[in-house]
Amino acid sequence: MGDEIVTISEMAKLHHLTRQTLIYYDHIGLLKPVSINEHGYRFYSVFQIPVLREICLLKKLGVKLEDIKKSFENRNPDAVINLLELQKESVEKQIQELNKTKNHLEHRIRFYEALHEEHPINTPHIKEIGPRKVLFVPFPGEPCKNVLHLTLMRAWNQIFDWGMVPSSGFGTLIRCSQFESGDLYRGAGIFVVVPEQKYDRSGIEEISGGIFACMYKYAFPYYKDDFFTLKSWVESQGYEIIGDALDLCLLDTTFYNSEHEVDYCCLQIPVKKTGPLT
Repeated sequence: MGDEIVTISEMAKLHHLTRQTLIYYDHIGLLKPVSINEHGYRFYSVFQIPVLREICLLKKLGVKLEDIKKSFENRNPDAVINLLELQKESVEKQIQELNKTKNHLEHRIRFYEALHEEHPINTPHIKEIGPRKVLFVPFPGEPCKNVLHLTLMRAWNQIFDWGMVPSSGFGTLIRCSQFESGDLYRGAGIFVVVPEQKYDRSGIEEISGGIFACMYKYAFPYYKDDFFTLKSWVESQGYEIIGDALDLCLLDTTFYNSEHEVDYCCLQIPVKKTGPLT
């Protein structure tokens, strides 16, 4: 072999690649050796070093091998500029998606960080809560564990189809129009908190911010007794209920332990002051 010939091992080492990678490049027609001897050993020309160097650079920039191969079939500055511009657009889209994922992670972290504050269980209190947007999906029947999980998955899949992640909590929404009826769960369903933005989608509702009567509890987020306990306290304290009740699930089945085998929730009812304490 002359000085202008390089073995496959030398070529691979020179570019920090494996021999298997160069064999693969040969198979797909990206970089073929100048010769293969009777024992199957591949040999390359030193003049192929710049070609492989450019292949490595483009691959490092995230360009697909099939696009790199096409670029060498008609290689000129304009074609390379077009290839790099397309890759730049692809990277910008990836950055946008990564930023969305980062925001969802931050939402989820804040959601769990809020649990660091200890709250007395089954003790009603007043709390100010900001506005929220939610996706609402009605229950197909009387809520129970099975209905809860299946309806929640309908809501989650809808959010996933929108290209979002349900990272800010879920629970049961009970309509205030049913508070005095004998059918509390008519019109009730699952709500999932979604990011604050403009929506033109079916099922999105605005939960106004304001003063809420709240009660932390270990129970499933649809128990009637909890609702009526908080409702009675609200009325005894001179408050008027002004909107739908939200039973927000904070820790679900995945957090069950020997002490608690039900969800950890915060029941929230929007109120306004109408009279003196009793």
